[in-house]
Amino acid sequence: MLSKLLKYDLKKNLKFLSIFYIITVVLSVLTRLFINTASPIILMVIGKIFSGALISLFASILINAVMGLWIKSFARGVYGDESYLTHTLPVTKTQIYLSKFLTTIIVAAVSICVIICAAFIAYYTEERWAIVKFYLSNSKLFVLLGAISIFLEFINLIQCGFTGIILGHRQNRGKVGFSVLFSAVAETVTQVIVLIFTACAALFSSDFRMLFKTNAIPTEGQLHFVFALEITVYVLIIVFNALLNIKLLNKGVDVE
Repeated sequence: MLSKLLKYDLKKNLKFLSIFYIITVVLSVLTRLFINTASPIILMVIGKIFSGALISLFASILINAVMGLWIKSFARGVYGDESYLTHTLPVTKTQIYLSKFLTTIIVAAVSICVIICAAFIAYYTEERWAIVKFYLSNSKLFVLLGAISIFLEFINLIQCGFTGIILGHRQNRGKVGFSVLFSAVAETVTQVIVLIFTACAALFSSDFRMLFKTNAIPTEGQLHFVFALEITVYVLIIVFNALLNIKLLNKGVDVE
């Protein structure tokens, strides 16, 4: 049943975001066509306008992915208008949460891939691609660890939103306000935990301790250590937070 629920959640969210994806691809093609050093100045200006709109759309995709998953998928599905249908389905609250959580990961990954592909279409040049290949060839591990760390931070941000919504809707009044407050608190707490673990790690690594003692540019090995540590901590936080949210949901849900 989890697979059917996941399929429904994915279809609903991706259907909403597909409009942004299509517009993004179209704008990236238009940007590519108009931004050309050999083009007349008026076409260059039009290209810059398209480029600005494209970058704004990148932000819109991420914002709508986050807000759509928080409000439309989770808040409305568990507590809002759609909750009456959700809670009549033959599924457990654990399955409901896992469906929303997995949808978060998949939609976030798809959105980021769309943005990367659109940016490649719009801004690709041989010189830029050579720079990208240079960094990838010389710092593959650094780029990979950095990308994973940023992605996990994004997932953690959304899940903290889930935590805020769950805690906020356990209040008798001001559920929306408390949801925002608890989301901010949860995100702050997770970031503090990451900083604490990072500081504690410095006690066991002489190379890492140097980052706290000098202004020297960190070596690639030190950066690998930082990213690996962040990834480990974020994975632990995400798993713990998911278990906590599931436990809170299983205690009962008061629909609006």
